[in-house]
Amino acid sequence: MAACTRCRGGGVAEAPAAVFVRGPAAEAPAPSRPGVQPRPPVRRRAGHGASEHQRLLDETPESLIAEILAALEGEAERMEAEQPGAVSPVREMLQEIGVGRSPFEFQAAAWGFAAGFAANVALAKYAQMQTGAPMSQFAVPLIVGGLVAGAACAAIGWGLAKLRER
Repeated sequence: MAACTRCRGGGVAEAPAAVFVRGPAAEAPAPSRPGVQPRPPVRRRAGHGASEHQRLLDETPESLIAEILAALEGEAERMEAEQPGAVSPVREMLQEIGVGRSPFEFQAAAWGFAAGFAANVALAKYAQMQTGAPMSQFAVPLIVGGLVAGAACAAIGWGLAKLRER
């Protein structure tokens, strides 16, 4: 393979990128696929979204808007009929999240709680054995830590059950 004079030692380049050679892709535009037209670049202007939104509202038939509003009002009435009286924020949040919609959620949460509590018991027993302290000193931290770890693992189990359903 032939080398140029600089590569043979005849000339010294000032830097590795001293000589730039434009490649073929930079000179000619990329060939397009048959039947595919290139899209012009998207240029957004300030306030463009509001005018586009207004144009869409103007072009939407009034009958369609009225039908959508009637469907939304019907859904709101149905939800009110299902929930008599005042709804607590906690109950509203649980309904929005969808807690308790499948039996697998409860099972996963129960197993998660059991696993978290058991892991905490094992950790507390290990700490008790390493320190040589009597188990009576670890009773309260064992129960409180077990409840916290169990609750955390129950939430993880419930979340995994929700992911599995989707």
